This record gives sequence, structure tokens and C-alpha cells, in this order.
Amino acid sequence: MMIPYQTLHIYEISGKIQSSRTFFKEDFIGCWNEGEVSFLFFSTPRDQEVEAFIQRKRFSLLSRNVLDYKAWQAGEELKPFKVGNLIFSPPWENGEVKNGEVLILIDPCVVFGTGYHFTTRSCLQALHQIYQKERPKVVLDLGTGSGILALAAAKWGAERVLAIDCNELAVDTALRNVSSNKASERIKVRLGEAEDFIEEEAELVCANLPSQVIDSLLDKDSFYQKRWFILSGFFAKDAEKIERRLLRQSIEIYQKRRESNWVTLVGLRSPRNDIGDL
Repeated sequence: MMIPYQTLHIYEISGKIQSSRTFFKEDFIGCWNEGEVSFLFFSTPRDQEVEAFIQRKRFSLLSRNVLDYKAWQAGEELKPFKVGNLIFSPPWENGEVKNGEVLILIDPCVVFGTGYHFTTRSCLQALHQIYQKERPKVVLDLGTGSGILALAAAKWGAERVLAIDCNELAVDTALRNVSSNKASERIKVRLGEAEDFIEEEAELVCANLPSQVIDSLLDKDSFYQKRWFILSGFFAKDAEKIERRLLRQSIEIYQKRRESNWVTLVGLRSPRNDIGDL
């Protein structure tokens, strides 16, 4: 199977585009919104189609770029990798499994969640370790991206996962991955802001998000009603402030992982001697 995104044709548009798939069909990968700017991704050039659209909507074209998919993935060639008993593989690779292993097919498209970035990989490792000790039944995955953490939680024993992303393209990608892994009964994917879903009941919350979004979550009383917390997506300079806020709410810093300037924190709302060390 060939990679479906060999070459990316990216159009940067001034304006927030909603329900982009009602406007674009052929060779359309999706729309990435950043504030009031939108990025349209196609697998072939669509200059005339985009020009007609922006004239109709009175938007403007800010830039047009052509990029190799490998370059979009920071030069990484996506290959299968293993965390615990799970083998994560792009659909175009031959992910082989041995006895006791489970294959998860992850097509990251052009959104976050390949598993190659430290924040995603460390969240997967933390999630696996938690499920070696307990089995949280309800998980809230904020900033789900490709849906990789939601799928891992479901395969390790979560009975219900709510996966949230504010990006239309991420939601489309996560839904496709959940469906291809036959996990739609356990995982629900929704479009929205992380702060609007933190009140949802959950035993474990995963939030791989920028530090300013983490700060907003920490302002919510409902955040501290969860038992387990996996927080990532922020730099070391922000980690100390986040740690202090957790400790003030009697959340134990159960584990801290760091690579380069990135940090992942695992928090637990219970005494350490409740279940022992990870």
C-alpha cells in the first residue's frame, strides 16, 4: 500500500473555514484551523478550486506551499513501533505481531499523533504503566489528534473513552482510525475545546496540549475530580508551575518524564501507598 499523502499542497487562507468537506471533495485531505487562519491540504494542486472558493467567501490567499509528506513529519519515515503489547503501525507498513501482541493501525494524516514525538510516546508509556496497576474504565483524551492515546487506552482495558479535539481535521482523522481499528463502540470522538469537556466523568484524563490550555484546565474544579492525570505538550520552563498547581490540590506527582526541553507529568489523586510504585 502506498502512502496516500506523497505530496502535500497546502493553501493558507485568511478566515476560519467550517465544514470544509462540503466545499472540497476531490483530492482533499482536510482543513486545519489556527485561530482566524485556515490551512487547506490537498494531494494534488487545486489552485483554481481554491481561488474560486476564496473569492466566493471573500477570504484571501496568504500562501501556497508544496511539501513532501516526509518533510511534513520532520523528516521521519513512519514505521511500526511497540509500547507494551501494542504494535502501532501506519496502514501502508506491514506491522507484524507475535503472540500476545495487538496491532493498532494509525494513519496520522497531517495531524499530531504519529507516536514519534516524545510527548506522545511518553504519554503512551505512562498509560501502559497505569494499566499495569489499575484499569481505569472511563478515560478522557483531550487533544486526541490522530486518536492514538484513545485507542491505546481502549486496547488496554478502558470501557469508555471520550476523545476531544478542537481541530476539524484531527476529528476526521481520529474517527477514521477508531473505525479502522473497530473501536467505535468504546471510543467516541467529538469536536470542541478541551475546557468545555473537562467536566465529563472520567477516572483518567490525558491532556497532551499546549501549556496555556493546560493552565485553563487547571482552573476548573472538575479537573481535580479525576484519579489519574497524564499531562504533556509543554516545556520544562512551564512544568514547575504546573507541578505546583497540582500539589496545591493534593495531586501527587507520580512520575515525571523529560526529554530535551519537553516534559510529561503523571499525577495521582491518592496517597502513594494506596497502590505502590509504578
